[in-house]
Amino acid sequence: MVFDGRLKYLVLAALSLLFFVLNACTFNGLGVVLPYMVEELGWAWAVAGLGFTFLGVACGLSSLAPAIAIRRIGVAKTMLLGGVILLIGFSCMAMAQTAYSYFIGTIFLGIGFSLCGTTTAVNVISHSFQRASTAIGIYFTAGGLGAVAGPLIVYATQEIAGDWRYYWAGAAVSSMLLSIFAAIVTRNRSDLLTDDKTARPAAPQAGWLARDALRTVQYYIVVGAYTAFLLINTTVHGFAVQHLAETGLTMGGAATAMSAIALISAAGSMGAGVAGEKLGARELTMISLGATVVGVLALVAGGSWLAVAVAIIGLGIGFGFSYVSTANLLLDLFGKRSNLELYSTMSLISTAAAVGPALGGMIRDDTGSFSLVFIGCAALGFIFLVALFGMRPPQEPADIVDAQPVPAE
Repeated sequence: MVFDGRLKYLVLAALSLLFFVLNACTFNGLGVVLPYMVEELGWAWAVAGLGFTFLGVACGLSSLAPAIAIRRIGVAKTMLLGGVILLIGFSCMAMAQTAYSYFIGTIFLGIGFSLCGTTTAVNVISHSFQRASTAIGIYFTAGGLGAVAGPLIVYATQEIAGDWRYYWAGAAVSSMLLSIFAAIVTRNRSDLLTDDKTARPAAPQAGWLARDALRTVQYYIVVGAYTAFLLINTTVHGFAVQHLAETGLTMGGAATAMSAIALISAAGSMGAGVAGEKLGARELTMISLGATVVGVLALVAGGSWLAVAVAIIGLGIGFGFSYVSTANLLLDLFGKRSNLELYSTMSLISTAAAVGPALGGMIRDDTGSFSLVFIGCAALGFIFLVALFGMRPPQEPADIVDAQPVPAE
């Protein structure tokens, strides 16, 4: 669905607000609330990490669901469906007494994230805005700000209420309300889709067929880089707070450090969106991977403020650039024609990233430290940095559709 005129800005705002809550209360918030859950419920860190793995696996395996749902029931009903699933997932987390209810909650959250998150939003935004890179940057900036808020909300909730369950209850209510708002503004009413004064022709569907793109090495390099980002991101957010607390910082200081990473990440997302109009997406992705590797290696050093400062800057820039740069790299290489299917497939393959928190939890239980976990993350990032450096544009197939010029906004 293409939204035009003033409506597209309202749609962008609705999707961005929902992504704010998703980032605040799933991958980013979970790692901060887990130490409190582990302490109260008496779990091993392997169990805690396995919940993160279920979250990632559910998100990845359901990543084709948005493409199917949008094609069959439309964007608005997809938002409502995702909101209901998020409500169930957050409710399970709020009422968790055993590891099983925790696992069920993370599975529902992963599915809800897929339906209401980046696959749907990137598709809608890239088709509705001619300057898609800037709009995508705004969307991921909102998510980055949610990542800033998430750890601080967890810490404030614990300090004020003394019970982490209130955090999950608030997430359940806010995600449901915002998914309803997103459904309202994206409902398929033809009289709202255009504004006669500002309407422009829809951007032509230029680019590759999905089957041709899936046969290229370049697609899998992009997918590998995206998977590396996800693995490092989820592993860092799963264990960095506990690691920093074990190496010299207080829980409040560790949560503040994570929020600082997220704050720089939010600024990085906006900067990447604007820079994406000027620089190549491949170069932005390489900068992102390089900064991520430096940041995660600094995290190994633990609680010294110099190491923490380097980790905050490196991971903030790396995470901030990562989603925007890989989304734009996919568009640059293969166009908009099959972007929904290609992005969904990339998300499905990136389910492999979910192994990070599970392995990390087991390594922590065996060695008593998270340092080896973060060293492995740095090595993975470096491998794909080298692969991107050597990557060349794919040879275009005979049936590619060329874009025609469209009026500027």
